[in-house]
Amino acid sequence: MASRSAVFALIALVAAWMNSVTGFIGTLPTLRATGKQTSVQAEGADVGVEDWNTFEVYPNWRTMVDVTKDQTRDVVEIFFTLLGQGARCRLLVTPETTVEEILKRGRKELGFDQEWIPDSDFNCYVMEDHGEIKPGAISGPVKNHGLTDFEYEIYAVFEPSTY
Repeated sequence: MASRSAVFALIALVAAWMNSVTGFIGTLPTLRATGKQTSVQAEGADVGVEDWNTFEVYPNWRTMVDVTKDQTRDVVEIFFTLLGQGARCRLLVTPETTVEEILKRGRKELGFDQEWIPDSDFNCYVMEDHGEIKPGAISGPVKNHGLTDFEYEIYAVFEPSTY
């Protein structure tokens, strides 16, 4: 009987010790500061954000970034978006690439290249500034539709001729 109580005592001690050891899970995560604590700390410190002026620090930032609204490169990265699904991909195109080729490549890249849906059921449009679609469907070489080196996007809209 004494040996059984010794075994139970030993098991209880091992269980208590295992409960106190962090084992395989590592230490407990530290508590993070709440938003209120962070804002109070920021109010007390002088961070100098109000004094920051990008144009004074980087007066020639446009030349550093080289953003133009012209097409000067031989190969341009564009966005292709299927508007109804919100699916989007990037494609590398040349100015001579046709909109029809972009539609075929974009549909394949996004997984919407079912053979029973012809490309003729899609119309492509160019995105203007601020997400507005330029009126009128486009076709032919993309250089004829205002191709630029940066921020050029073509929307494909599913508009079947018959339902």
